[in-house]
Amino acid sequence: MTASCWCGVNRYLRFFKPIICSIVFLLGLSFVANPLLFAATRVEIQTNDPDFPMYPSIKPNVDFWIDIFTKYSKSQGVIHHTKNLDIIYEVVRLDASETYRANKKNRKIKKAVAKKYKNILLNLSKGKKQLSAEEKKVAALFGPKAKLSDFKNAAFSIRCQTGLKKQFKEGLTRSGSVMDVFKKTFRSYGLPVDLVYLPCVESSYNFKAYSKFGAAGIWQFTHATGRQYMKIGYVVDERRDPHISTHAAARLLKKNYADLKEWPMAITAYNHGLAGMRRAKRSKGSYERIFKSYRSRSFKFASRNFYSEFLAARIVAKNSKKYFGDIQFHRPLLFQVIKTKGYLPVKKLSESLNISVQAIKSLNPALRKPVYNGQKYIPKGYTLKLPKTVAMAKANKLLASLYHKKQKPSRFHRVQKGDTAGAIARLHSVKLHDLILANSLSRRATIYIGQNLRIPVKDEIILAKNKRKTAKSKKTTAQKEIVVEKTAEIKVPPQPLEQAKPIRPIIPTQIPERPKVAGKPKIIEIQAKPVSDVASINPNVVTSNLQVLQSFQKGNRLIGIIKVEAEETLGHYADWLKIPTQEIRTLNQFNYGAPISIDQKIKISMRKKTIQEFEEQRYEFHKEIEEDFFESFSIQGLDIYEVKNGDSIWSLCLNELEIPVWLLKKYNPDMNFNTLMPSQKIKYPIISKHQEI
Repeated sequence: MTASCWCGVNRYLRFFKPIICSIVFLLGLSFVANPLLFAATRVEIQTNDPDFPMYPSIKPNVDFWIDIFTKYSKSQGVIHHTKNLDIIYEVVRLDASETYRANKKNRKIKKAVAKKYKNILLNLSKGKKQLSAEEKKVAALFGPKAKLSDFKNAAFSIRCQTGLKKQFKEGLTRSGSVMDVFKKTFRSYGLPVDLVYLPCVESSYNFKAYSKFGAAGIWQFTHATGRQYMKIGYVVDERRDPHISTHAAARLLKKNYADLKEWPMAITAYNHGLAGMRRAKRSKGSYERIFKSYRSRSFKFASRNFYSEFLAARIVAKNSKKYFGDIQFHRPLLFQVIKTKGYLPVKKLSESLNISVQAIKSLNPALRKPVYNGQKYIPKGYTLKLPKTVAMAKANKLLASLYHKKQKPSRFHRVQKGDTAGAIARLHSVKLHDLILANSLSRRATIYIGQNLRIPVKDEIILAKNKRKTAKSKKTTAQKEIVVEKTAEIKVPPQPLEQAKPIRPIIPTQIPERPKVAGKPKIIEIQAKPVSDVASINPNVVTSNLQVLQSFQKGNRLIGIIKVEAEETLGHYADWLKIPTQEIRTLNQFNYGAPISIDQKIKISMRKKTIQEFEEQRYEFHKEIEEDFFESFSIQGLDIYEVKNGDSIWSLCLNELEIPVWLLKKYNPDMNFNTLMPSQKIKYPIISKHQEI
């Protein structure tokens, strides 16, 4: 710029400077007088994005979730209206500890306060003239135009939301290790990069996240959805790998958007399912109309609020300094990759490359526990991540001598009448001590008819579970004391062995008292007892009937008959058998899309897999689900639920009992899961999430 131009600018500034200062001063006063105006303006600017619109109807919900993520802690429960989230009745104090006693105490608090406000709202709905101070306070929340019907509806729409401030902040801290890479991933798919904030809602960027219903990893993929995009099995679960699962999430979100044409719906479909959102779109047309008035059995609070939660998480994450101050984000883990050319033992890999098993585990979270305890090899063709410090040429040369041609098998034995643990150990040429530890059996090696005992393999590192008592609580229906099990190496002394007993579900963690005997006890082979009420469930042992019940030849094909177990689908059978799903449908004369039921008998074609291979994969599927569950949750006791009109096994497990169907079946082995009768009593386990260390 020339000197003459600068002179002109200076004259201009001298003339207008007093006017500009006055405007700035007045604006400053308005912001001081009303700081919310400034905050609202900032939010409006930040959310003015054509991809992620902030509709006026959802803004109260977004504001609510911003407060949940930034204002309220885990020790606070926000009692609110489920549909109008700007109506908050009270904030109650909760016990933030992850214990059975705390959960029970919190449930009692929530139930009591919900009952209190239900009564207040029902009183308001009667149109009484004389109101108490508390009733007036609640009525004021609804505004002067509230109708009596509004109060009555609200009485049945009360919910408690626990604060998530600490979890959200910790999630942002963890996200630093992957955020930049994730943004590049979404750009590569032509997607908005702000989708990287979705795991803030799904898992708080907890890389070990696992839900009661089997959703895993930071993107919380279920088995059914995840297997469309990733490898999920007993050896490898790619849902646990943040990088692989992010590619899967990008593909799923891109598919949702291509079908639904707008991001509010595509994001909601991530929670509610694409088919569910198609139905919602056909019914209401636009997202706003879906949010305001769409109702279905499955479109509940979580689905309705999912997009609002995402917007709130996006605002908070992009303004983390405003809400949390300076955050020390985790640094990215640097690694390089090598594709395995055979089946690789992790222990030999660790020794040869001088890398700790823990370092390998931190870089390869998709490899499951059986790999790290020596039960399985790292599979052939796996993209193995190694530290940057490893010389790759040397690594390739060293690994060449470590490869095996085949994977270690997963063997199991279904306990029959007359079996003893000792006889099973001898049959499979394994040590009785190892069989006991591999299946977390009691010290007397008590087994029960119908259990599937895992047979340990060569070079497996087997750890026992040591008893540890937690805080005592008052008696439940079938509980006196809570026992939590902790992994530790112990020696199991020889004890008298019992034959298999029939299963009856009582407290899962009860262990028979060790008998007092002098010297080395003699192994006693006791005849199996008839069906009785004395057996206990061992949650560490799969009890599903996984065997092919019978087989016969049909032309040149071997046909097997199996009984459907919980969590299984025709797609699973097709994968395990390496045949098209349609082949199973045709064999059974099933219509396309027709569901299968628990305990239903169906035919399968064994033309590509042997019966043993099929049973092995079926066992691994169920063992994987159960191992993952008990890595995150423990059984604290039992209770009884009485079936009500309208209950189904799926709605019960999802909404009332909050446990997976397979776990409920474990404790009710003789129950017909397809027909529930009113007043029928169901035993169900009380579960508690392990505290993270």
